[in-house]
This record gives sequence, structure tokens and C-alpha cells, in this order.
Amino acid sequence: MTGTVAGMAAYLKARIDGGTLEAGNRLPPTRALMHQFALSDNAVYRAVALLKAEGYVYSQQGKGVFVADRRKLIAGMQRIGGITQAGETIHHTRSVRVQAPDWVADQLGAGECVNRVRTVNRGSLILQASQSWVHLDIAEVVPEIDEPRACDPTWQAVYAERSGNSVEVASKTVDARITTAADREALELSDDFAVLVMRSVYVTGDKVIGIGEGVYAPGHPLAIS
Repeated sequence: MTGTVAGMAAYLKARIDGGTLEAGNRLPPTRALMHQFALSDNAVYRAVALLKAEGYVYSQQGKGVFVADRRKLIAGMQRIGGITQAGETIHHTRSVRVQAPDWVADQLGAGECVNRVRTVNRGSLILQASQSWVHLDIAEVVPEIDEPRACDPTWQAVYAERSGNSVEVASKTVDARITTAADREALELSDDFAVLVMRSVYVTGDKVIGIGEGVYAPGHPLAIS
């Protein structure tokens, strides 16, 4: 009897959730999975892609597909939840390919990157306006970054799981400035104010793969972790 893509994905998810397949275990080769689930090679690839999209497995070029450490994803979800307080919501407003601004290009490299924009709101009040500029190499591994929605839990965590390369925060700085025209538009302010700005630089190895900037509305507290 021919199997299904959903059936294969569900079976492997159950084994991972139950601990039969542990973090770091390698999945059987494609041909073995084809035989086990009575699927074509294309169907096996689709089932594995589903597991990758949900953070259950990641691939290493030339080595195979491995079970991911779900604890890292859970920790990432907790970090995302920690961005907001009760009554606050996150809105992902844009994810587009752009030329990197000069100050970003100085670290990320010149050329096109993915610009992701989000706000943290309390009702109609915007408390925080954030942008990130992500290297196009990341989009090859995490194509979800081209869509204006959250990665589950973060693009950094998903990239690390799928590529096997760790992502670190190389630097995190906080400064103050008088709002620019872009700040006023992002925070929907009608006048100029002093605001706090936090910038983060993300690296894998010695390569910068992302720059983040958060601008905090006047009077909104900033916690650095």
C-alpha cells in the first residue's frame, strides 16, 4: 500500500516527540525511507521539508538529515514571548529585498539583503519599531524570512537548526538620538522626541549574517538581556 507524505511526517514527528529518535540522530537514507513508507523520492523530500519547516530536523550538506534539538526552539519561543508584556502584540509589517543602507553594508556587506520590519503595539500605540537586515545566504536556508511573518521561533534559531552552524550575538549597543523622519513615521509620532535605539549584530563563525535595530517610543522602558 502506498504511503502518504503526511503519514511519513507524522510518524517521524511522533518518534521524535516520544524520544525514540533523539537530537543528533541521523534519519535513514532517502532510499530506505522510500522503501519504509512506500513513497517516491520526491514525496520523501517533501515529508522531510515539512519536518524542517517545523524545526524537527535539519540537514548538513554531504552528511544527511539529523534530528534537531527541540529544546533550543522551545527556548526561542520563550524569548519571543518575552518581547511582549500583557496587552502587547507583535505586528510583522514588511519583509522585502533591499539594498543594504551604508551603515549596515559596512558590516553585512554591500548589495541586496532581506529587510524585515515589525512593531510592538499596545492597542493602537506603537511601543517599539524594529528592523533587521539579513544576508541573502540565510534566505537559502530559511526561505521564510522573505515573508512578513514570524519565524518559528526566530530566523537565527531556525538557521542554526537547519544549517548546523551556531549563531551568536557579536555585539549589542544602546544609544539615544532625536527621532529621524523614519523614526517618526515608524512610531507614528507627530513631533520630535529623544528615543532609545538598540542595535545587535549576529554572526556565524566570523561572518556577519544579520543586523537588528530597535527604536523605542518615548517613555517605553528598555530591558537589555
